[in-house]
Amino acid sequence: MITLAESLPAQIKRVSEKKARWEGYMRDHDMGPGMQFSINIMQSEIDDAVQSLASGDVVSMLQSHESLAAYSDDD
Repeated sequence: MITLAESLPAQIKRVSEKKARWEGYMRDHDMGPGMQFSINIMQSEIDDAVQSLASGDVVSMLQSHESLAAYSDDD
């Protein structure tokens, strides 16, 4: 069984990698402001997740986990 304390960092890593890929797409192609807006939202949710993990606030950690888990790995 995987705990929230193990799963949330994995979600942070997964979404951070997706954000990095999208930043690469932005550099390589003219994607427009919509793509940058999405990247900014991803970063905000990653930051919230890191903060919730550091604080140990279980409710906040669960909310962050749910937000990050909603990101598809399909680019």
